[in-house]
Amino acid sequence: MPRILVVFLAVLALLALSVPVGAELPPAKPYADLVSEVISFLYSDVGNGGIRTNDGDPDGYAVPPYFYHYAVRDGNGLWSNLEGYPGYAAVSYPAYTACVAIDAFLDWRRFSGDATGLTRARQYADWILEHRTPAADLYGNLPYSTQTDGIMGGGWDGDANMTDKGPMFALRLLRLYDITGHQPYLDGALEIAATMMATQMTGGPEDDGRWPFRTVPADGTVTQDYTSHLTPALRFFTELANRTGDPSHTTAAENVWAWLLANPGNPGSDSWMRWEAFYEDQSPEMQTGLMDHYSAHEMIMELLERRPSGWEDLAVTILDTVDARYLITDTNTVLQDRVPVTLEWTGWPEATYAASLQYARTALRLYQALEGDPRQDPTFRDTALAMAAVCSHGQNDRGLAADGRMFTTIKDQVRYFNVDSWYEQNFNTVKYFLEIMDLEPDLAPAGENHILAADRVLYEVSYPGDDTMAYYVTAQREGYERVKLAHKPAGVLNQGFALPEMDTETAADHGWHWNATTQVATVRHPGGEIEILQAVTAAPLGDATGPVLRLAIGGPTGGGRVFLTADLARPADLTVDIFDLRGRRVRRLAAGLPLDAGRHDLIWDGRDESGRLSASGVYLVRGRTAEAHASTRIAWVR
Repeated sequence: MPRILVVFLAVLALLALSVPVGAELPPAKPYADLVSEVISFLYSDVGNGGIRTNDGDPDGYAVPPYFYHYAVRDGNGLWSNLEGYPGYAAVSYPAYTACVAIDAFLDWRRFSGDATGLTRARQYADWILEHRTPAADLYGNLPYSTQTDGIMGGGWDGDANMTDKGPMFALRLLRLYDITGHQPYLDGALEIAATMMATQMTGGPEDDGRWPFRTVPADGTVTQDYTSHLTPALRFFTELANRTGDPSHTTAAENVWAWLLANPGNPGSDSWMRWEAFYEDQSPEMQTGLMDHYSAHEMIMELLERRPSGWEDLAVTILDTVDARYLITDTNTVLQDRVPVTLEWTGWPEATYAASLQYARTALRLYQALEGDPRQDPTFRDTALAMAAVCSHGQNDRGLAADGRMFTTIKDQVRYFNVDSWYEQNFNTVKYFLEIMDLEPDLAPAGENHILAADRVLYEVSYPGDDTMAYYVTAQREGYERVKLAHKPAGVLNQGFALPEMDTETAADHGWHWNATTQVATVRHPGGEIEILQAVTAAPLGDATGPVLRLAIGGPTGGGRVFLTADLARPADLTVDIFDLRGRRVRRLAAGLPLDAGRHDLIWDGRDESGRLSASGVYLVRGRTAEAHASTRIAWVR
């Protein structure tokens, strides 16, 4: 039996996996605060004394340390291990790290409106495009899976490179192309597609549609054959087929999907539940036959997306399989109350934030997808939320490292285990916590405005405040966004025109729906500019103790009436007018009306002073007393 497998089995025995005990550790802090702090660390470019790949080039330029080192020590020195991985002064894993970094930066931009996220994502993508396998190679134009001593390649890859990382990166290139229209991103994706199509295997069910895992780029020599991590190629070719209409892209995707269902997804196959070969930091001999959780979880995500016949049983079986191998729930271990968490893989049995948060995301999505199905297990959600809470305790607090960065493993929370923090654990923390807040909106900040999810590209994102809660511009196609808001909006504009308020979140028509429980607005529209209008704007006159007037939407618009409320801090004479966007007064609802302190209801029937029904659109409501004024906007729908 291989030594590493013996060690793994011993660790499993130590962790006593058979005793399911819940720790119920509360979150360390709000998840949005955690994400913001981790992003600040990544923006700080901490790391001294590293090997900068481009510095030796007269035309080179300095880049952030996560481009060329996978870790930074607690004292901010960059990793220099002369005895490991194997025997290089510095090792990084550029392809995977770039992919998760691009996702993290772009998702943060959507959530926060921070344009730096796009700048950082582009910087990383541009650098990877400069450092790819030679175009003339059989496996040319692919990102390198390993970088050693500032040179692409090496490490446990040796002369080889990993085929799964190319389509992973190509998907991010398409995402960036959609936002920026920068042609090199599309060109790079198409070049990767050409390489992958030219090398996709054919043959019996065990080969047809797949790629070998590690190959020498120049001639295709295979140094590690099997990998189950084909979902990036599946997603990439599906996405490409949707854009190009090229049937060869569709065929490539269909062949990948068929292989996954016929092998690790097939109880009759010798490869049934063989989720194996993703990580770069082990030689082929060290990891062949040793399983990991990563591709298993990504397969579940594809089942939820595609939903073939029997997807429910297969998805649950995959989760149960990786649970049996890696899920830790027992508090009577070295992890103490830092459970539940999940181990990464058999070759290195440690629980990390990347693995555990990926688990939490997948389990939540599976739980929601099985709504109304007897296979929906409440423990999916319970375990996921508890796992996220454990991960929120993972910020490194040792000396100079107490700057928002994450520890390397969950074990670091309870005892000294690693001298360094892995950059990719920080990127994964951002990526997955943002996804978890979308799945569980109660975990997103209350009283703030954030886009949690969008099913199409966002060209612009901002949260201006004042009269506008959120402003964004999407691609011109049918889709939706989910937006957590401080309160119900006054209305939603698409290209300057009011969208109607919908009765249900899943309605197919264009419009917006407000879920008062989750504080989430779901906006469905054909694309373009979206402005979510602020419901309340107050402007007190005099000092802070003076009378204050507030105006708000008191009920849904449409159906012939708009309900308004006016709140007065003390008795006053109130005047309320409605104006169109050109500043012309449409209707006076109240003219110096004497009112007591408190809330008062007003109704506009949508008609002007002459009794004519006003056109659908946005109108301004302005109220004033002798000492205060206030305004709000309404989206009137006839």
